[in-house]
Amino acid sequence: MTAPIADNYCFVCGKDNPRGLKIAVRYLDAEMAAETEVSLPREFQGWAGVIHGGILATLLDEMMAHAVWHFAGPGLTLGLEVRFHAPLKPDEPILARGVLHTKNGGRRLAEGEIIRLADGVRIASGKSRFILLNEKEP
Repeated sequence: MTAPIADNYCFVCGKDNPRGLKIAVRYLDAEMAAETEVSLPREFQGWAGVIHGGILATLLDEMMAHAVWHFAGPGLTLGLEVRFHAPLKPDEPILARGVLHTKNGGRRLAEGEIIRLADGVRIASGKSRFILLNEKEP
């Protein structure tokens, strides 16, 4: 299987998607982490005044995938587990983070979290398994 082609149209990080989040990702080598700070507008709410959990799950998946791709090589999500801890209101600044944890042959495990910046409250957390398509050279 070959790696997907990046065309800058990813819903979360693509700069060319007019409806996307257009996040900027930074990498922390010492922690094998990828993170971003973002505020999600009302267009992404579910219930009145609460950001939809599916958008939060998408953001977690994206950050964990960025950690895997950057530190291990291209991969695809095999499974994703998300827990919601607190509601998030539209336009509240958050830190979304993914961390590469372990490797097992051509598979990788990652964890992620979303933290509200104003008070440090954990909004959501997740775990995921990835299969590598082309392992990065050591």
